[in-house]
Amino acid sequence: MRRVEKGIGAMSKVKSGRQSNLELLRILAMCMIICCHFVTYNNFGPTNMFSDKTLALSMLRLGGKLGVVLFVMITGYFMLNKTFKWQRIIDLSRQTVYFSVLVAVLAYAFAGTKPDLLDVFRMMFPLIMENYWFPTDFAVILILSPVLNKLVYTVDKKTMALGLAGLIFLIGLPIIVPSMKNAVIGLILAYVLGAYVQKYDLKVSNVKLVLLLILVGVLTTAVTGLLLTSAHSSTFISGFRLFFVTGFNVSAYASALIIFLLFRQWNFGNIKIINTVASTTFGVYLFHDSRAFRMYMWHDIINPAQWHGVRLIIGLFLTVIGIFIVGMMLDLIRQYIGMALKKVVEYAKTNNKPESIIEKRSVI
Repeated sequence: MRRVEKGIGAMSKVKSGRQSNLELLRILAMCMIICCHFVTYNNFGPTNMFSDKTLALSMLRLGGKLGVVLFVMITGYFMLNKTFKWQRIIDLSRQTVYFSVLVAVLAYAFAGTKPDLLDVFRMMFPLIMENYWFPTDFAVILILSPVLNKLVYTVDKKTMALGLAGLIFLIGLPIIVPSMKNAVIGLILAYVLGAYVQKYDLKVSNVKLVLLLILVGVLTTAVTGLLLTSAHSSTFISGFRLFFVTGFNVSAYASALIIFLLFRQWNFGNIKIINTVASTTFGVYLFHDSRAFRMYMWHDIINPAQWHGVRLIIGLFLTVIGIFIVGMMLDLIRQYIGMALKKVVEYAKTNNKPESIIEKRSVI
């Protein structure tokens, strides 16, 4: 009997624990975002002319929005059955304040950049003042999550699928919203897409998913190459190329859905080291994409524009690993400081209770 109870307990523990397959996907998504910024913030030459190098760099840049869509899909997947708590917004704000101040200190220490009054307000109120674009928009998605969850549960499967496909097609081309800066709409679609997968437990054979991913990859590469070839001949095509490479395009959503399903079906249990690293991914973003420090970091510390050929490939690989490790360590420090402060507060509350005071006096 004891063995049976132990087995049931172990099964429930695994089932309720964090899914390391999706946590690993979270890490991969952040690496894609770093690769995108590697291209975005550095000058590797003309971007509107076709060459093998330009095509490769454009594909890396495409991975940025793919990583963002995956990141928010994971949130939608796990948030569907959770109640909204303002504590999530508070925690998000605290983490953003921590990195805003930390990066400002780094900017002053390395580049001698002093924050002005507006910068100070942005550091203290980063979500309201939009010190970063993503945390602000992500906070909006979290606040809207109860409405979005209700929408997913209210609308039937077929209507929801058609609605998602239609909106992704319209937004991701773009036909209705040509501005690549309209990020909230793109994040809402990513959230609902993740929630949709959770609700209906979507499953497709791995062979089909791999073939679909190859097909989407080939088509995306072909379209990118054609846009690069034609970009110099038309202002419209040049603008569309920029959106396709940097915006919430159809390819980003299609690839994200396929990759998400592949990782979701690749269930290898709960691995602590993966979960720990994944818990720092948001901090990795906040560290390397701060407006106060990012240009100095990319141009003066890393300076990848000087690399070519194999050196560029190796440099990209080492840069992604280096940025991730530094951001991870800084966020782990934040987590440990937070845990230490929490213990101090709990200790203070416990020792300031009337019962504790009476016990101390009786002992004396």
